[in-house]
Amino acid sequence: MKRFKKLLAVVACVSMMSTLFACGGGSDEPEESPSPSPSTEASAPAESPSPSAVNREEVKGKVSFWYFNKDEAPNIEKAFKDAFPNVKINLSVIPDKDQQYQNKLTSAIRSGSGVPDLFGVESAFVKRFVDMPDAFADLTDRAKDIVGNMVPYTVEIGTDNSGVLRAVAHQAAAGALAYKKPLAKKYLGTDDATEIANMLSTPEKMLETAKTLKEKSGGKVSLFPTFEEPQKLYLGGRSAGWVVDNKLNIDQKMIDFIDFAKQLRDNKYEASLDQWSPGWSAAIADDEKALVWACPTWGIPWIVGSNDSKAADGGRWGLAKPPFTFFWGGTWFGMYSKSTNQDAAWELIKYFTSDKEFMKKWATDNQDFPNNLQAISEGSAEDSKIMGTNVYKFYEPFVKDINGKILTKYDDTIEYAFIDVMRSYLAGKISSKDDMLKTFKDKVKTNLKDITVE
Repeated sequence: MKRFKKLLAVVACVSMMSTLFACGGGSDEPEESPSPSPSTEASAPAESPSPSAVNREEVKGKVSFWYFNKDEAPNIEKAFKDAFPNVKINLSVIPDKDQQYQNKLTSAIRSGSGVPDLFGVESAFVKRFVDMPDAFADLTDRAKDIVGNMVPYTVEIGTDNSGVLRAVAHQAAAGALAYKKPLAKKYLGTDDATEIANMLSTPEKMLETAKTLKEKSGGKVSLFPTFEEPQKLYLGGRSAGWVVDNKLNIDQKMIDFIDFAKQLRDNKYEASLDQWSPGWSAAIADDEKALVWACPTWGIPWIVGSNDSKAADGGRWGLAKPPFTFFWGGTWFGMYSKSTNQDAAWELIKYFTSDKEFMKKWATDNQDFPNNLQAISEGSAEDSKIMGTNVYKFYEPFVKDINGKILTKYDDTIEYAFIDVMRSYLAGKISSKDDMLKTFKDKVKTNLKDITVE
Protein backbone atom coordinates (compact mmCIF):
# COMPACT_ATOMS: atom_id res chain seq x y z
CA MET A 1 0.00 0.00 0.00
CA LYS A 2 3.01 2.31 0.12
CA ARG A 3 2.74 3.91 -3.30
CA PHE A 4 -1.00 3.64 -3.14
CA LYS A 5 -1.16 6.28 -0.42
CA LYS A 6 0.73 8.71 -2.55
CA LEU A 7 -1.16 7.90 -5.67
CA LEU A 8 -4.45 8.15 -3.89
CA ALA A 9 -3.63 11.83 -3.65
CA VAL A 10 -2.67 11.92 -7.30
CA VAL A 11 -5.85 10.30 -7.99
CA ALA A 12 -8.14 12.75 -6.59
CA CYS A 13 -5.83 14.80 -8.67
CA VAL A 14 -6.38 12.92 -11.15
CA SER A 15 -9.14 14.75 -10.88
CA MET A 16 -6.02 16.81 -10.18
CA MET A 17 -4.63 19.09 -7.52
CA SER A 18 -2.21 21.89 -6.51
CA THR A 19 1.48 23.10 -5.58
CA LEU A 20 5.27 22.76 -3.63
CA PHE A 21 10.41 22.22 -1.14
CA ALA A 22 14.04 23.69 1.43
CA CYS A 23 17.63 24.70 1.70
CA GLY A 24 19.50 25.66 -1.40
CA GLY A 25 20.65 29.20 -1.03
CA GLY A 26 19.34 29.70 2.49
CA SER A 27 19.03 27.07 5.13
CA ASP A 28 15.86 26.20 6.94
CA GLU A 29 16.31 23.43 9.45
CA PRO A 30 14.62 20.59 7.55
CA GLU A 31 11.70 18.73 9.01
CA GLU A 32 13.35 15.42 8.91
CA SER A 33 11.65 12.17 8.41
CA PRO A 34 14.33 9.35 9.35
CA SER A 35 14.90 28.55 -25.17
CA PRO A 36 12.65 26.02 -27.03
CA SER A 37 12.09 22.85 -25.10
CA PRO A 38 14.11 19.81 -26.11
CA SER A 39 12.71 17.85 -29.01
CA THR A 40 10.34 15.09 -28.00
CA GLU A 41 9.63 13.78 -31.46
CA ALA A 42 8.91 10.07 -31.40
CA SER A 43 11.74 8.05 -32.84
CA ALA A 44 13.27 4.69 -32.14
CA PRO A 45 15.23 5.03 -28.91
CA ALA A 46 18.90 5.13 -29.65
CA GLU A 47 21.36 3.64 -27.21
CA SER A 48 21.30 6.36 -24.60
CA PRO A 49 24.56 8.07 -23.78
CA SER A 50 26.00 7.26 -20.41
CA PRO A 51 24.09 9.55 -18.06
CA SER A 52 27.05 9.69 -15.74
CA ALA A 53 30.13 10.33 -17.79
CA VAL A 54 31.26 11.71 -14.43
CA ASN A 55 32.72 9.34 -11.88
CA ARG A 56 29.94 9.27 -9.28
CA GLU A 57 32.37 8.81 -6.41
CA GLU A 58 33.99 12.11 -7.37
CA VAL A 59 30.72 14.01 -7.02
CA LYS A 60 30.78 15.77 -3.65
CA GLY A 61 28.72 18.29 -1.78
CA LYS A 62 25.57 18.76 0.26
CA VAL A 63 22.13 18.62 -1.30
CA SER A 64 18.94 19.45 0.56
CA PHE A 65 16.01 17.40 -0.75
CA TRP A 66 12.32 17.91 -0.07
CA TYR A 67 9.66 15.32 -0.82
CA PHE A 68 5.96 14.85 -0.10
CA ASN A 69 5.56 11.11 0.49
CA LYS A 70 6.98 9.48 3.61
CA ASP A 71 6.92 5.98 2.16
CA GLU A 72 8.81 6.78 -1.05
CA ALA A 73 11.23 9.39 0.26
CA PRO A 74 13.60 7.00 2.13
CA ASN A 75 13.89 4.77 -0.94
CA ILE A 76 14.78 7.74 -3.15
CA GLU A 77 17.26 9.01 -0.57
CA LYS A 78 18.89 5.56 -0.38
CA ALA A 79 19.16 5.40 -4.18
CA PHE A 80 20.92 8.77 -4.17
CA LYS A 81 23.29 7.77 -1.36
CA ASP A 82 24.14 4.39 -2.88
CA ALA A 83 25.07 6.00 -6.20
CA PHE A 84 26.77 9.09 -4.76
CA PRO A 85 28.46 8.08 -1.49
CA ASN A 86 30.24 11.42 -1.16
CA VAL A 87 27.15 13.59 -1.44
CA LYS A 88 25.41 14.38 1.84
CA ILE A 89 21.64 14.27 1.39
CA ASN A 90 19.61 16.39 3.79
CA LEU A 91 16.09 14.98 3.44
CA SER A 92 12.91 16.71 4.58
CA VAL A 93 9.54 15.00 4.20
CA ILE A 94 6.52 17.27 4.32
CA PRO A 95 3.26 15.35 3.75
CA ASP A 96 0.95 17.06 1.29
CA LYS A 97 -2.17 16.60 3.39
CA ASP A 98 -4.20 19.79 3.02
CA GLN A 99 -1.50 20.99 0.60
CA GLN A 100 1.05 21.45 3.39
CA TYR A 101 3.96 20.52 1.13
CA GLN A 102 2.88 22.77 -1.69
CA ASN A 103 2.22 25.71 0.62
CA LYS A 104 5.53 25.38 2.47
CA LEU A 105 7.46 25.11 -0.77
CA THR A 106 5.61 28.05 -2.31
CA SER A 107 6.28 30.21 0.73
CA ALA A 108 9.98 29.36 0.68
CA ILE A 109 10.32 30.12 -3.04
CA ARG A 110 8.47 33.42 -2.79
CA SER A 111 10.53 34.53 0.18
CA GLY A 112 13.76 33.26 -1.37
CA SER A 113 14.71 31.68 1.94
CA GLY A 114 15.12 28.05 2.95
CA VAL A 115 14.39 26.61 -0.48
CA PRO A 116 15.77 23.08 -1.03
CA ASP A 117 18.38 22.40 -3.68
CA LEU A 118 16.32 19.52 -5.06
CA PHE A 119 12.61 18.82 -4.83
CA GLY A 120 9.99 16.53 -6.28
CA VAL A 121 6.48 17.44 -7.44
CA GLU A 122 3.67 15.18 -8.56
CA SER A 123 1.30 15.51 -11.49
CA ALA A 124 -1.36 17.10 -9.30
CA PHE A 125 0.74 20.22 -8.86
CA VAL A 126 3.78 19.91 -11.15
CA LYS A 127 2.69 22.69 -13.53
CA ARG A 128 2.31 25.16 -10.68
CA PHE A 129 6.00 24.87 -9.92
CA VAL A 130 7.17 24.48 -13.49
CA ASP A 131 5.52 27.81 -14.33
CA MET A 132 6.29 29.54 -11.03
CA PRO A 133 8.89 32.35 -11.30
CA ASP A 134 12.22 31.55 -9.61
CA ALA A 135 11.18 28.02 -8.66
CA PHE A 136 12.92 25.45 -10.86
CA ALA A 137 16.24 26.05 -12.61
CA ASP A 138 16.53 25.84 -16.40
CA LEU A 139 17.48 22.24 -17.30
CA THR A 140 17.35 22.68 -21.08
CA ASP A 141 21.06 22.56 -21.71
CA ARG A 142 21.95 20.10 -18.96
CA ALA A 143 19.30 17.61 -20.09
CA LYS A 144 19.75 17.94 -23.85
CA ASP A 145 21.46 14.54 -24.17
CA ILE A 146 18.91 12.57 -22.16
CA VAL A 147 15.44 13.93 -22.97
CA GLY A 148 15.32 12.14 -26.32
CA ASN A 149 15.15 8.86 -24.44
CA MET A 150 12.28 9.99 -22.22
CA VAL A 151 8.58 9.43 -22.90
CA PRO A 152 7.66 12.67 -24.74
CA TYR A 153 4.67 13.70 -22.63
CA THR A 154 6.80 13.75 -19.47
CA VAL A 155 9.12 16.28 -21.11
CA GLU A 156 6.16 18.37 -22.26
CA ILE A 157 4.83 18.52 -18.71
CA GLY A 158 8.22 19.50 -17.32
CA THR A 159 8.50 22.37 -19.81
CA ASP A 160 7.22 25.82 -18.86
CA ASN A 161 5.04 28.20 -20.86
CA SER A 162 8.14 29.77 -22.42
CA GLY A 163 9.50 26.48 -23.71
CA VAL A 164 12.13 26.06 -20.98
CA LEU A 165 12.63 22.60 -19.49
CA ARG A 166 12.35 22.82 -15.69
CA ALA A 167 11.67 19.30 -14.39
CA VAL A 168 12.17 15.70 -15.48
CA ALA A 169 10.46 12.48 -14.45
CA HIS A 170 11.79 9.04 -13.56
CA GLN A 171 8.50 7.27 -14.25
CA ALA A 172 5.79 7.28 -16.89
CA ALA A 173 2.18 6.78 -15.87
CA ALA A 174 0.54 5.88 -19.14
CA GLY A 175 -3.06 4.75 -18.90
CA ALA A 176 -4.83 1.64 -20.15
CA LEU A 177 -8.05 -0.27 -19.51
CA ALA A 178 -7.95 -3.10 -16.99
CA TYR A 179 -10.73 -5.64 -17.45
CA LYS A 180 -11.88 -8.83 -15.74
CA LYS A 181 -11.18 -11.74 -18.03
CA PRO A 182 -13.77 -14.18 -16.65
CA LEU A 183 -16.54 -11.59 -17.08
CA ALA A 184 -15.40 -10.70 -20.58
CA LYS A 185 -15.28 -14.36 -21.58
CA LYS A 186 -18.66 -15.13 -20.03
CA TYR A 187 -20.66 -12.21 -21.39
CA LEU A 188 -18.71 -10.92 -24.40
CA GLY A 189 -17.46 -14.25 -25.70
CA THR A 190 -13.75 -13.41 -25.52
CA ASP A 191 -11.08 -12.27 -23.09
CA ASP A 192 -8.53 -11.50 -25.81
CA ALA A 193 -6.95 -8.08 -25.22
CA THR A 194 -7.05 -7.06 -28.88
CA GLU A 195 -10.70 -7.99 -29.27
CA ILE A 196 -11.66 -6.24 -26.02
CA ALA A 197 -9.75 -3.13 -27.13
CA ASN A 198 -11.71 -3.17 -30.38
CA MET A 199 -15.01 -3.44 -28.46
CA LEU A 200 -14.00 -0.32 -26.52
CA SER A 201 -12.27 1.58 -29.34
CA THR A 202 -14.91 4.29 -29.83
CA PRO A 203 -17.63 5.82 -27.67
CA GLU A 204 -20.23 4.13 -29.86
CA LYS A 205 -18.59 0.74 -29.42
CA MET A 206 -18.32 1.25 -25.67
CA LEU A 207 -22.04 1.90 -25.45
CA GLU A 208 -22.78 -1.10 -27.67
CA THR A 209 -20.54 -3.31 -25.51
CA ALA A 210 -22.16 -1.96 -22.35
CA LYS A 211 -25.59 -2.86 -23.74
CA THR A 212 -24.49 -6.40 -24.58
CA LEU A 213 -22.97 -6.78 -21.13
CA LYS A 214 -26.12 -5.59 -19.41
CA GLU A 215 -28.44 -7.79 -21.48
CA LYS A 216 -26.38 -10.97 -21.21
CA SER A 217 -25.72 -10.56 -17.49
CA GLY A 218 -29.34 -9.77 -16.70
CA GLY A 219 -28.32 -6.32 -15.51
CA LYS A 220 -25.78 -7.63 -12.97
CA VAL A 221 -22.66 -6.29 -14.70
CA SER A 222 -21.94 -2.69 -15.70
CA LEU A 223 -19.24 -1.72 -18.16
CA PHE A 224 -17.69 0.78 -15.71
CA PRO A 225 -17.93 1.16 -11.93
CA THR A 226 -18.32 4.94 -12.32
CA PHE A 227 -18.44 7.63 -14.98
CA GLU A 228 -15.07 8.77 -13.64
CA GLU A 229 -13.29 5.87 -15.37
CA PRO A 230 -14.14 6.92 -18.95
CA GLN A 231 -13.68 10.56 -17.92
CA LYS A 232 -9.94 9.82 -17.63
CA LEU A 233 -9.96 8.70 -21.26
CA TYR A 234 -11.84 11.73 -22.50
CA LEU A 235 -9.53 14.07 -20.60
CA GLY A 236 -6.57 12.43 -22.33
CA GLY A 237 -8.26 12.74 -25.72
CA ARG A 238 -8.65 16.52 -25.62
CA SER A 239 -6.98 18.80 -28.16
CA ALA A 240 -6.37 21.54 -25.60
CA GLY A 241 -6.31 21.94 -21.84
CA TRP A 242 -8.76 23.48 -19.40
CA VAL A 243 -7.17 26.92 -19.68
CA VAL A 244 -6.11 28.51 -22.97
CA ASP A 245 -4.91 32.13 -23.19
CA ASN A 246 -5.92 32.54 -19.55
CA LYS A 247 -9.54 31.60 -20.31
CA LEU A 248 -11.53 28.56 -19.27
CA ASN A 249 -11.63 26.22 -22.24
CA ILE A 250 -14.17 23.40 -22.40
CA ASP A 251 -12.80 21.15 -25.10
CA GLN A 252 -15.31 19.47 -27.41
CA LYS A 253 -14.21 16.11 -25.99
CA MET A 254 -15.60 17.13 -22.60
CA ILE A 255 -18.84 18.36 -24.16
CA ASP A 256 -19.10 14.95 -25.80
CA PHE A 257 -18.27 13.27 -22.50
CA ILE A 258 -21.22 14.88 -20.73
CA ASP A 259 -23.57 13.20 -23.22
CA PHE A 260 -21.65 9.93 -23.04
CA ALA A 261 -21.77 9.84 -19.24
CA LYS A 262 -25.49 10.63 -19.28
CA GLN A 263 -26.14 7.65 -21.55
CA LEU A 264 -24.07 5.43 -19.26
CA ARG A 265 -26.03 6.51 -16.20
CA ASP A 266 -29.49 6.50 -17.75
CA ASN A 267 -28.99 2.99 -19.15
CA LYS A 268 -27.29 1.65 -16.01
CA TYR A 269 -24.13 0.98 -18.00
CA GLU A 270 -22.04 2.21 -15.05
CA ALA A 271 -22.50 1.27 -11.42
CA SER A 272 -22.92 4.83 -10.04
CA LEU A 273 -20.04 4.48 -7.59
CA ASP A 274 -17.64 7.26 -6.63
CA GLN A 275 -14.00 6.71 -7.47
CA TRP A 276 -11.92 5.81 -4.39
CA SER A 277 -15.02 5.13 -2.31
CA PRO A 278 -15.19 1.84 -0.34
CA GLY A 279 -17.79 0.58 -2.80
CA TRP A 280 -15.55 1.34 -5.76
CA SER A 281 -12.62 -0.45 -4.14
CA ALA A 282 -14.77 -3.45 -3.20
CA ALA A 283 -16.09 -3.70 -6.77
CA ILE A 284 -12.56 -4.37 -8.02
CA ALA A 285 -12.55 -7.75 -6.28
CA ASP A 286 -16.23 -8.45 -6.93
CA ASP A 287 -16.73 -11.32 -9.37
CA GLU A 288 -19.28 -9.26 -11.29
CA LYS A 289 -20.40 -5.66 -10.59
CA ALA A 290 -18.27 -3.98 -13.31
CA LEU A 291 -15.93 -5.00 -16.12
CA VAL A 292 -13.50 -2.16 -16.84
CA TRP A 293 -11.31 0.20 -14.77
CA ALA A 294 -9.07 3.00 -15.98
CA CYS A 295 -5.60 1.75 -15.10
CA PRO A 296 -2.35 3.73 -15.25
CA THR A 297 0.94 1.85 -15.02
CA TRP A 298 1.01 2.17 -11.23
CA GLY A 299 -2.62 1.06 -11.08
CA ILE A 300 -1.68 -2.53 -11.85
CA PRO A 301 -0.25 -3.14 -8.36
CA TRP A 302 -1.98 -0.33 -6.47
CA ILE A 303 -5.51 -0.25 -7.90
CA VAL A 304 -6.01 -3.83 -9.04
CA GLY A 305 -3.44 -5.73 -7.01
CA SER A 306 -4.06 -4.04 -3.68
CA ASN A 307 -7.85 -4.40 -3.89
CA ASP A 308 -8.23 -7.87 -5.43
CA SER A 309 -6.46 -10.61 -3.47
CA LYS A 310 -7.03 -13.07 -6.32
CA ALA A 311 -5.34 -10.85 -8.90
CA ALA A 312 -1.81 -12.04 -8.14
CA ASP A 313 -2.76 -15.57 -9.17
CA GLY A 314 -2.99 -14.38 -12.78
CA GLY A 315 -5.63 -15.13 -15.38
CA ARG A 316 -8.20 -12.89 -13.74
CA TRP A 317 -7.28 -9.50 -15.25
CA GLY A 318 -6.17 -8.23 -18.63
CA LEU A 319 -5.01 -4.93 -20.13
CA ALA A 320 -6.54 -3.35 -23.23
CA LYS A 321 -5.47 -0.31 -25.22
CA PRO A 322 -7.71 2.71 -24.47
CA PRO A 323 -9.67 4.52 -27.20
CA PHE A 324 -7.90 7.78 -26.26
CA THR A 325 -4.39 7.80 -24.83
CA PHE A 326 -4.05 9.27 -21.35
CA PHE A 327 -1.77 9.43 -18.35
CA TRP A 328 -2.58 9.47 -14.66
CA GLY A 329 -0.11 10.48 -11.97
CA GLY A 330 3.67 10.67 -11.91
CA THR A 331 6.48 12.57 -10.19
CA TRP A 332 8.94 15.15 -11.56
CA PHE A 333 12.24 16.40 -10.14
CA GLY A 334 14.07 19.67 -10.52
CA MET A 335 16.43 21.95 -8.64
CA TYR A 336 16.02 25.40 -7.15
CA SER A 337 16.83 28.19 -9.57
CA LYS A 338 19.07 29.96 -7.02
CA SER A 339 20.68 26.92 -5.42
CA THR A 340 24.43 27.10 -4.91
CA ASN A 341 24.60 23.30 -5.14
CA GLN A 342 23.19 22.81 -8.63
CA ASP A 343 26.04 20.69 -10.00
CA ALA A 344 25.64 17.99 -7.36
CA ALA A 345 21.84 18.26 -7.41
CA TRP A 346 21.81 17.81 -11.17
CA GLU A 347 23.96 14.66 -10.99
CA LEU A 348 21.40 13.12 -8.62
CA ILE A 349 18.50 14.07 -10.88
CA LYS A 350 20.26 12.92 -14.04
CA TYR A 351 21.09 9.54 -12.53
CA PHE A 352 17.58 9.00 -11.18
CA THR A 353 15.87 9.93 -14.47
CA SER A 354 18.21 8.62 -17.15
CA ASP A 355 20.40 5.74 -16.01
CA LYS A 356 18.74 2.84 -17.79
CA GLU A 357 20.02 -0.01 -15.66
CA PHE A 358 19.20 1.78 -12.44
CA MET A 359 15.74 2.73 -13.73
CA LYS A 360 14.97 -0.86 -14.71
CA LYS A 361 15.99 -2.08 -11.26
CA TRP A 362 14.04 0.69 -9.55
CA ALA A 363 10.96 -0.13 -11.61
CA THR A 364 11.21 -3.81 -10.74
CA ASP A 365 11.81 -3.20 -7.03
CA ASN A 366 9.07 -0.56 -6.73
CA GLN A 367 6.51 -1.94 -9.20
CA ASP A 368 7.03 1.18 -11.27
CA PHE A 369 7.31 2.00 -14.98
CA PRO A 370 10.55 3.61 -16.22
CA ASN A 371 10.54 6.87 -18.15
CA ASN A 372 13.14 5.46 -20.51
CA LEU A 373 12.25 4.54 -24.08
CA GLN A 374 15.16 2.16 -24.46
CA ALA A 375 14.25 0.25 -21.30
CA ILE A 376 10.63 0.11 -22.44
CA SER A 377 11.63 -1.23 -25.87
CA GLU A 378 13.68 -4.00 -24.22
CA GLY A 379 10.64 -5.13 -22.26
CA SER A 380 10.24 -5.72 -18.55
CA ALA A 381 12.28 -8.43 -16.86
CA GLU A 382 9.21 -10.65 -16.57
CA ASP A 383 5.52 -10.58 -17.41
CA SER A 384 3.13 -9.03 -14.95
CA LYS A 385 1.65 -11.77 -12.79
CA ILE A 386 -1.52 -9.72 -12.43
CA MET A 387 -2.02 -8.88 -16.10
CA GLY A 388 -0.27 -11.86 -17.68
CA THR A 389 1.60 -9.69 -20.16
CA ASN A 390 4.89 -7.85 -20.57
CA VAL A 391 3.73 -4.44 -19.40
CA TYR A 392 6.53 -2.44 -21.05
CA LYS A 393 5.82 -4.05 -24.40
CA PHE A 394 2.09 -3.51 -23.94
CA TYR A 395 2.44 0.24 -23.47
CA GLU A 396 5.26 0.75 -25.98
CA PRO A 397 3.11 1.12 -29.14
CA PHE A 398 1.12 4.07 -27.79
CA VAL A 399 3.09 5.58 -24.89
CA LYS A 400 4.55 8.25 -27.21
CA ASP A 401 1.08 9.37 -28.31
CA ILE A 402 0.09 10.79 -24.93
CA ASN A 403 -0.43 14.55 -24.98
CA GLY A 404 1.28 16.26 -22.04
CA LYS A 405 0.63 19.76 -23.34
CA ILE A 406 -2.96 19.72 -22.11
CA LEU A 407 -1.97 19.71 -18.43
CA THR A 408 -2.30 23.10 -16.71
CA LYS A 409 -1.69 24.37 -13.20
CA TYR A 410 -5.45 24.84 -12.74
CA ASP A 411 -6.50 21.28 -13.51
CA ASP A 412 -7.06 20.02 -9.98
CA THR A 413 -9.42 22.86 -9.08
CA ILE A 414 -11.29 22.68 -12.38
CA GLU A 415 -11.64 18.92 -12.40
CA TYR A 416 -12.88 18.79 -8.81
CA ALA A 417 -15.56 21.26 -9.87
CA PHE A 418 -16.38 19.27 -13.00
CA ILE A 419 -16.78 15.97 -11.15
CA ASP A 420 -18.87 17.59 -8.43
CA VAL A 421 -21.25 19.12 -10.96
CA MET A 422 -21.35 15.93 -13.05
CA ARG A 423 -22.42 13.93 -10.00
CA SER A 424 -25.30 16.32 -9.41
CA TYR A 425 -26.28 16.28 -13.07
CA LEU A 426 -26.23 12.49 -13.35
CA ALA A 427 -28.19 12.18 -10.10
CA GLY A 428 -30.92 14.40 -11.55
CA LYS A 429 -30.21 17.34 -9.23
CA ILE A 430 -29.36 19.51 -12.23
CA SER A 431 -32.02 19.23 -14.87
CA SER A 432 -30.24 19.97 -18.14
CA LYS A 433 -26.85 19.93 -19.82
CA ASP A 434 -26.99 23.71 -20.25
CA ASP A 435 -27.62 24.17 -16.53
CA MET A 436 -24.85 21.73 -15.77
CA LEU A 437 -22.37 23.75 -17.84
CA LYS A 438 -23.54 27.01 -16.29
CA THR A 439 -23.12 25.60 -12.78
CA PHE A 440 -19.67 24.32 -13.69
CA LYS A 441 -18.57 27.70 -15.04
CA ASP A 442 -19.92 29.46 -11.96
CA LYS A 443 -17.91 27.14 -9.71
CA VAL A 444 -14.73 27.73 -11.68
CA LYS A 445 -15.30 31.49 -11.63
CA THR A 446 -15.73 31.38 -7.85
CA ASN A 447 -12.70 29.18 -7.22
CA LEU A 448 -10.27 30.72 -9.70
CA LYS A 449 -10.08 34.49 -9.77
CA ASP A 450 -7.10 34.75 -12.12
CA ILE A 451 -8.66 33.23 -15.24
CA THR A 452 -11.49 34.46 -17.43
CA VAL A 453 -14.71 32.43 -17.49
CA GLU A 454 -17.17 33.29 -20.26
